Amino acid sequence: MQDYTLRIPDSNTKAATLLNYLKTLDFIEITKVTDWYEELEQEGKHAINKGLDDLKNDNIHSDISVRKSIHERILKDQNK
Repeated sequence: MQDYTLRIPDSNTKAATLLNYLKTLDFIEITKVTDWYEELEQEGKHAINKGLDDLKNDNIHSDISVRKSIHERILKDQNK
């Protein structure tokens, strides 16, 4: 058995008509899949893209430095 993937935009009326026709065929199973990235708000997408840029530009931090920074922030907040 072969599986095929079709990407059909919701806004295209011809595509919607085709999708409705395909739903009438008993040998075709249709599953709607959404990309989790597309459901993110702009702020989340920006954070991911910034992280990818940081990796590409070798602007990374070690686990130890991140833990130390978090520890210092917690102590600073506790002393307020």
